[in-house]
Amino acid sequence: MALSSADEKLLEAKADELAWTLTDALEYFADNDFVLETVIAQSARGNSIVIQFAQKEDLPKVVKLKSRGWPVLGLGMKINCTWDSQGKHLAVEKSSIRVMPYGSDTEAPLFRVEYVKEQDSHRPSSHIHVHAHRDEFTHLMGFASKFDVERTKKVRNYFRRGTRLSELHFPTGGHRFRPCLEDVLEMLRVEFKLDVDNSKWQQHLRTARENWRRTQLAAAVRDCPDEALRVLVDEYGMPEPIGWTLPEFDTAWQKKFARS
Repeated sequence: MALSSADEKLLEAKADELAWTLTDALEYFADNDFVLETVIAQSARGNSIVIQFAQKEDLPKVVKLKSRGWPVLGLGMKINCTWDSQGKHLAVEKSSIRVMPYGSDTEAPLFRVEYVKEQDSHRPSSHIHVHAHRDEFTHLMGFASKFDVERTKKVRNYFRRGTRLSELHFPTGGHRFRPCLEDVLEMLRVEFKLDVDNSKWQQHLRTARENWRRTQLAAAVRDCPDEALRVLVDEYGMPEPIGWTLPEFDTAWQKKFARS
């Protein structure tokens, strides 16, 4: 459903706030100038807002991350946002954080951290793709593809180009408990010894993680208000509300909530 002009402006303002938050985190690490822009795009649910690095010739499409002065990694990102099902809160439809070698925006990624809200029922919504080579992985994945006669596309793909480890979806916490950008940056800082003022970064990391987890916790409470009420009553002694009716479950969303 298309958004009204007022809703579109409000959605864009919310997406701008998110873009500024992401920019704050990236600026601790960035060795180059970059701009996160918000652009309007079409999605299955109508208009959405895309947050991405500005697509201009004079601006890089990645943030270059250095270790001991050398550009060892490049980080690219794209996030599609819209309203949640209630039309009250900013929701991510899909997102992708790509980590490339040598600060390049053309090399194949080392790995991708992705989220797809409307994911196929047999794949995890929040997942990691690793771009690497391991014979045993591809052999076993290929074995499964060859004999999956109910999915002829997988069989055709196997005989056309084989299987790739990067096609495997490693689950990472589902809709509500997936990692945030700061989690990825902190992993890269530790594992690749990135150049960053850690005395300043650690304070930002704590604040950003708490904000992200509070946001996701609030969303989880909206998913399962009965469980939130049970914990408050049974474990914290809160009197049961009088004259208040527990909201009905969104059955369709509950099915997604139970999946990875």
